Amino acid sequence: MRVLPLICVGLACLPLAAQEANPPVIRSTTQEVLLDAVVRDKKERLIRNLKPDEIRVLEDGVPQTLKAFRFTDTDSDEPPAVTQPAGGTGPSAPATPNSPALNPLHNLNLVTIVFEQMGPRSRTFAQQAAAEFLANEFRSNTYGGVFSLDLRLNALQPYTNDRELLRQAITRATTGNYTEFRKDSENVLNNLAVQISSGEPGITIAPAGGGDAFHSAGVAAQGAESAGPGSEGQMTLARLVWKQMEMVTYGVGWRSLDGLLSLVQAQAALPGRKTVLLLSEGLVVPWQVEDMLQTIIGAANRANVSIYCVDVTGLSVQAPTQAGIDMVKTSARISRNQNMTASGDAAVDMFKQDETVNMGLRADPQAALAELAESTGGFLIANTNDIAKPMHRVMEDVRAHYELSYVPTSQNYDGRFRKIEVVVKRAGARVHTRTGYFALPLVGGEVLQPFETAGLEALNTKPQPAAFAYHAQALAFRGALGAVQHSMVFQVPMQKLSYRENKETAKLRSHVSLLALVRDADGQVAAKVSRDLATDIPADKFEGFTRGDLTFSQPLLLAPGRYTVETAAVDRENGAASVRRSVLVVSERPGIGISDLVAVRRLDPFNPAVDGGLNPADPLHYAGGKVTPSLDGVYAAGSEVSIYMVVYPAQNDQHPRVSIDVSQNGKLISSASPELPPPDRSGAIPFVAGIQPPPGQYEINVTARQGASAFSRMIVVRVQ
Repeated sequence: MRVLPLICVGLACLPLAAQEANPPVIRSTTQEVLLDAVVRDKKERLIRNLKPDEIRVLEDGVPQTLKAFRFTDTDSDEPPAVTQPAGGTGPSAPATPNSPALNPLHNLNLVTIVFEQMGPRSRTFAQQAAAEFLANEFRSNTYGGVFSLDLRLNALQPYTNDRELLRQAITRATTGNYTEFRKDSENVLNNLAVQISSGEPGITIAPAGGGDAFHSAGVAAQGAESAGPGSEGQMTLARLVWKQMEMVTYGVGWRSLDGLLSLVQAQAALPGRKTVLLLSEGLVVPWQVEDMLQTIIGAANRANVSIYCVDVTGLSVQAPTQAGIDMVKTSARISRNQNMTASGDAAVDMFKQDETVNMGLRADPQAALAELAESTGGFLIANTNDIAKPMHRVMEDVRAHYELSYVPTSQNYDGRFRKIEVVVKRAGARVHTRTGYFALPLVGGEVLQPFETAGLEALNTKPQPAAFAYHAQALAFRGALGAVQHSMVFQVPMQKLSYRENKETAKLRSHVSLLALVRDADGQVAAKVSRDLATDIPADKFEGFTRGDLTFSQPLLLAPGRYTVETAAVDRENGAASVRRSVLVVSERPGIGISDLVAVRRLDPFNPAVDGGLNPADPLHYAGGKVTPSLDGVYAAGSEVSIYMVVYPAQNDQHPRVSIDVSQNGKLISSASPELPPPDRSGAIPFVAGIQPPPGQYEINVTARQGASAFSRMIVVRVQ
């Protein structure tokens, strides 16, 4: 048995399944398009001996010049790549001797099996389907991992060549519950060398127990190659952990699509052929983010990820659209979980009810699965109880395929759909190819989502637009090995937005797009945060809704350095936009640390059935609940001013202390030294301090001390 070296572990991803087609996967970069193609004869046998002059590729009807051509077959020795000479006139140009391989690690196969939330009957079918896939021989270069996607992504088994470990994880995925998945995921993440600890300077990415990253809790066996805590694989997984936290904020459609996009993007830096096997009752595409499915397809193609989808409902007499009827019925339950305080604060979860109703009206989950699979080089397995043969075909595709590449004659990445045709000049040969790809540019190494273009346009507008006021800030929390954890927060006053009335439904529509680009000292995008939020507001709730703010937050990691944070908020109903720019200096320091001080607008208890409960990787989550920040720091007279903070003690035996000073106009008016609560499991000490001052502006200074080490933060609040 072998466990995958850590360079390939930093990836997590969703499973998708199959149908009758095996389209080549189109991977698009700003320079090159890569295709992984499976070619079969009339009897569905693999064709392994095509020559470059037997393949012709057309993009929007224009012949493309192949730059590379190779058949990858893990059942035999790898033949050398065939690369077209520079300046060649077409696919039939002679090969250049000793040309480099298209991918130096092409023989590595990573298979990610993901179980989306499903009912009891579907779990039985899903377990059978996954077992049939594992019944195929795992070559020495093939590694599988098991994940579940419920309220958030859960890692149940790291990548391993041991099929018995994979079988055990599949059993847990199809028989366990969400609470068990969370525990499994925490164990696996620790074993994969992502561990939140109290060491200097805070989050430490290091092998669990200081040893082999795979030796713990029986999740993986001996034989793993350990790597330094700063390895790219570990950092990739760490970034994924933070990135996927946003998934728990939204309804089921949001979570599934966010999970897919984040997981696919996380695999971009990893080598080899990457396959996702998604076992699902159907993929729901919310009406507000119908373009996101194409974004996911584009990201998968760029990352060299093939997605195979299995409809785990099997052979069913129920129409696919029945899921839409079921979702409409859940609207009332979601409505009960909405949060609107007396002040009318509008958190992102207020968009859930309308989202679910509209998803129900548009839901054909099987169609979305088919489009996702066939557009990324996989196929859909659906409407059948005979699962063995299609699963064998999936494994065949993993092992043997052609790799082609070309630089498009058109370098205009305008987001338009480009039709691709792959023609094989051999009698009886069948190439099942996707019809094309969306030519979207990269921003910060990630595929640009369609709604983000409005934000980019606003950022590039001169003079800088300022149609309405809003707040945006990257709040700093603990330091990590080579990075510092932040939470990017937007606060948009709802009364500043425009609304479109629909008198027939007695609703008003709101639609706002948010975008933040964090640029390093060289002007390159180091991080991107975005969200498109749309909802239809019932007329009887409109007044309360518009009294508050829309608050959105997302975790991100930034390496030490100087950054420019560019944010844009766009009112999609009237096209109005506002832009803000600020400087952010990120640094790590030894000794005790303390987060930015966060003015608390709202503190909500967790509802695990809806939000997944406390998320240890979200800095605005702690044992007391979910913190909604108030970036303007304005409070109504008579209300309590609450300040959230996290103290990060250094690793020593000295007891940490804090002192809180409240000043007005430079004069100290109050001081306290509260007793700190015990550290949480990560070693951090999150807590909330409150004061109730009369109207006025106040400066609150908090100093954390531990022995000779001290660190201070300050915030200004206003009571009116």
